[in-house]
Amino acid sequence: MKVTCKQQDLNRGLSVVAHAVSNRSTLPILANVLLATDQGRLRLYATNLEIGINCWVDAQVHEEGSITVPAKRISDFVGSLPQAAVDIGVPADSYTVSVRSLRSSANIEGMDPAEFPLSPTTEGSEEPVTLAATQLKEMIEQVAFAAADDDSRPVFTGVLVKINNHKITFAAADAFRLAVRVATLTSDSTMRNDILIPARTLTELARILPSEGAVQMIVTPNRSQVLFHSENIDLLSRLIEGTFPNFYQIIPKESSTRAIIDTKEFAAAVRSVTPFARDSSNITRVKIASADDEGTVTIEATAEDVGSGVSTINAKVEGQEQEQQIIFNVKYLSDVLAVIDTPEVALEVTSPARPGVIKPWNSDEATIDYTYVIMPMSTNR
Repeated sequence: MKVTCKQQDLNRGLSVVAHAVSNRSTLPILANVLLATDQGRLRLYATNLEIGINCWVDAQVHEEGSITVPAKRISDFVGSLPQAAVDIGVPADSYTVSVRSLRSSANIEGMDPAEFPLSPTTEGSEEPVTLAATQLKEMIEQVAFAAADDDSRPVFTGVLVKINNHKITFAAADAFRLAVRVATLTSDSTMRNDILIPARTLTELARILPSEGAVQMIVTPNRSQVLFHSENIDLLSRLIEGTFPNFYQIIPKESSTRAIIDTKEFAAAVRSVTPFARDSSNITRVKIASADDEGTVTIEATAEDVGSGVSTINAKVEGQEQEQQIIFNVKYLSDVLAVIDTPEVALEVTSPARPGVIKPWNSDEATIDYTYVIMPMSTNR
């Protein structure tokens, strides 16, 4: 194999596939990245058997071929090079990779590419679902964080994907919260059944997605894997087996009190009490009070032998007149406020023992596409 490419393109490609490199596998070759010529470009591929990432780099292909090489070693070397042309060569009947640029060169021992796991085919797959890359990234960021970290209940470590009536829905939940994001599809897309994608996979996908363009989501014929395909990047992931609960039953149908709050002020108030909440099992009391013309939302946290923090912000309060008080986990509040970009959010509560709802605020409620349900903490604390 003999190719020439730009240092910045190769460096970026190696950074992308590094998200799938395995450093703890019993198979040493999984710590490698596959370099292969592919229709006039250089293809980089890495996999940890849970996910696989392909990245194509523009290159001048002088001789076709392929090789696998330790990912960290070649990444470190290429990252140290100036932005100039990089020549990569592998002599026939050899697994030694030569990397040269200007006055720097390295010879890196690789391994037989025939031993590297193949990238599964999507031939015969269902029709792809097409999303804008920016939209997909936003949906992932607003949902994936709510999935569980505990592998004891695998379905809760995933993000449910549903398609129905030109709408695509992402939903994730653990025992204490639920995040649901809905988007409209611009084309007629169908999917035979719901799928469960590992949240960790989607988080990695959001990190490597291009800043523009379209992304196709393709379920493999055996429905065990899903492929996200863009112009220069592919990510293939296993799917989680199991049935996600009916999350619609968890979302409160109505509330007795709604507070409409400035998003940045709400986030700042939560940050101000977080140091005290952290020393008190993350307990944060939220008090909603209404007045004649305006209302307030007070966030407070107290930690024994440490101190307390209180922050009060103005809000438009609708509903019952008496003060509402509910206890939330401060982390669950800060997590959701970090992913909502509308100027205002709505906090809806019914009682101290029932779930609260946070959503981006829009006077036309029919257009609200994101819902976050948060379970209260015990009032006995």
